Amino acid sequence: MPTARLSSVFASSFKASLRKPRAPLAALAAATERVRAGTLSQEDAHHLFDELLGQAAAVPERGLNNFLAALARAPPSAACRDGPGLAIALFNRMSRGTGARVVSPTLCTYSILMDCCCRAGRPDLVLAFFARLIRLGLRLEVISFSNLLKGLCQAKHTNEAVDLLLHRTPELDCVPNVFSYSIVINGCFKQGEVDKACNLFHGMIQLGVQPNVVIYTSIINALSKCGAMDKAEVVLQQMVDQGIEPNIRTYTSLAHGYSASGQWKAAVRVFKEMVSVGVLPNAVTLNSFMDSLCKHRRTTEARVIFDSMAAKGQKPDIVSYSTMLSGYAKEGCFDDMTCLFNSMLQNGVVPNHHIFNILINAYAKRGLVDEAMHMFEVMRQQGVNPDVFSYQIIMDSLCKMGRMDAALDKFNQMVNQGVSPDIVVYRCLVLGSCSHGDFVKAKELISEAVNRGLCSNSVFFYPVINDLCKEGKVKEAQDMFDFILGIGQRADVIMYNSLMDGYCLVGKVEEALRVLDAMKSAGLQPTAVTYGILLNGYCKIGRIAAGLSLFMEMSLSGVKPTTIMYNIILDGLFCSGRTVCAKEKFHTMNESGIPVGVDTYNIVLSGLCKNNCTDEAIELFKELRAKNVKINVMILNTMISAMFKTRRIEEAKDLFDTISAIGLVPSVVTYSVMMTNFIKEGLLADADDMFLAMEKAGCAPNSSLLNQVVRALLEKGAVVKAATYLAKLDAKQLSVEASTISLIVSLFSGEGKLREHVELLPVKYQPPESSTDN
Repeated sequence: MPTARLSSVFASSFKASLRKPRAPLAALAAATERVRAGTLSQEDAHHLFDELLGQAAAVPERGLNNFLAALARAPPSAACRDGPGLAIALFNRMSRGTGARVVSPTLCTYSILMDCCCRAGRPDLVLAFFARLIRLGLRLEVISFSNLLKGLCQAKHTNEAVDLLLHRTPELDCVPNVFSYSIVINGCFKQGEVDKACNLFHGMIQLGVQPNVVIYTSIINALSKCGAMDKAEVVLQQMVDQGIEPNIRTYTSLAHGYSASGQWKAAVRVFKEMVSVGVLPNAVTLNSFMDSLCKHRRTTEARVIFDSMAAKGQKPDIVSYSTMLSGYAKEGCFDDMTCLFNSMLQNGVVPNHHIFNILINAYAKRGLVDEAMHMFEVMRQQGVNPDVFSYQIIMDSLCKMGRMDAALDKFNQMVNQGVSPDIVVYRCLVLGSCSHGDFVKAKELISEAVNRGLCSNSVFFYPVINDLCKEGKVKEAQDMFDFILGIGQRADVIMYNSLMDGYCLVGKVEEALRVLDAMKSAGLQPTAVTYGILLNGYCKIGRIAAGLSLFMEMSLSGVKPTTIMYNIILDGLFCSGRTVCAKEKFHTMNESGIPVGVDTYNIVLSGLCKNNCTDEAIELFKELRAKNVKINVMILNTMISAMFKTRRIEEAKDLFDTISAIGLVPSVVTYSVMMTNFIKEGLLADADDMFLAMEKAGCAPNSSLLNQVVRALLEKGAVVKAATYLAKLDAKQLSVEASTISLIVSLFSGEGKLREHVELLPVKYQPPESSTDN
């Protein structure tokens, strides 16, 4: 007999059986078994209640509770997708029933229903059932009380849940247990209220409620996620002292916390400790550890764990492969990535969209478009249909290479395959079209995206305007801006700011002011960012007076100056030599309570030094050190230069030694400052020692440093030393700057003061006339 016919006969027989009056308890028992088997449909359940509500016999409390409890725990199935929701609906029918003697629901009934509300995602109904329970005068028990707490936490009312748990239990005549505390503590964690959860944890211990492994692990997990590993270890020790054995989730939380913060030795220690006490890591634990390692570019260590999984009886799953492939992709280890992918196929692990997208994206980001396209085809051959992200990766890569026709072909293929393009796809194609000058196509794509309802805000339009402005194509950006307004789209402050920034970048501040007027006419008010853009524009073209006027106008209009604005105006004042005004502004900034950051101090110190106020800069720097203000290498570079300028050589050396002592790393600029100033002071050996120290520290000299050193040596007359560093430029295949060539020509040709030492230079650097004379 065909399956469809069998199903029809079965349903008919069931409905027929419902027409025959049955004892309520037997009917509910039979239905309960069908719920557990996953074969009771919503229609069947309602037919059952039609029968029960039509009989004179009362609906038995025990049978009803068993039936509702089975529905509460029933997983979604083809017959019934929402068991908890169905239980609530059936009870509401029963409570409205008038034709039958319905036994009054008990505390157990309401407890089950409150649990159903939580499971069905309807925490708002929990309080309604709780109110019915109270009105009926039923005595609250810990299970129903815990379900009430669960509902409050699900509804994000953790304050009410904490208050109920700590202060309202006496009037409810209910004593909370460890499960009650566990519910509220986890509710607080889900809302990000870590301190509140920890306080509740300590409070329960003081009240004599002993936490269980679930609560201890929840606390350890939350503290580990916050990076508070010391506190997590304290809680772990408390747990062990209470005789509660940590489980796999406890150790996983700790290991993940350590690895996420880069403390690899501590993470390994946790793993070893876990194994030593007989808790074997599962795939989830190992995958989590590998993921942390890969995110911190430690794929070698992650691969060791991956290879050890099989030996530990944990076969790598698709998540394991995904984690390792992603790690290899980020580090550019393409050979390892390819080998692992092939191994995955050989081991029978079927790749999914995520796996293929990792590989496609890895090749695309490296500019290996052909390899990305090949993997795209392999994906289709493996029976995995590319999704919108797969297509977007390929199209973005093609756009960046200028292969717009190929990108548009992929777009058409995607649409023909039934994959709907999203806003990211359209933005990619629009940006590609604009970048390669096809504004007609860009406008066509924008119109199409608007018609699809995919772009109605600056998330789509801002990158178009911003990219064109950053490329200096402000005229084209203005044209696209006008087009966007012309098709009925409203520009926001972000878009106007972007266009103003574009005009300021090319020195057209008056045009930027025109855009500002248009923005105001559109009913939009300038923000702090708007004024910052215009201030920067004025300062860059040297119109400091106009910038100061704008700064005053901004303050009068109610826009509070920011740290960035002060930085812009201070830099402009120092660059224009208006040191007194700059110092007054800096004083005002401090008095106004505007946060003064490391960038501000760098601008002020550098500005004072450039304007021959070196002693003031040194005094300010000493104040910062005395107040333990955080400084960076740029500030130290500035101050080392200042020390040399005022002939405080030993202080400059001490300041250089301070860099490592305070946990910073000297930059190439630092070494350049030290070497060039040593040479100016005639300390050539110290300069050579500094170069050796730089190489030993793993800091590679760049073209700028070597050219500056060569020029400083030549100006000092140290031709042999200069020749040595010229040879280093050649050895490192770095270019000789025009200013260095110009200095060589002026010193060694004609009447140059080093003419007689020209032979000490490498032949390729000897001026032409000198080579001829020789």
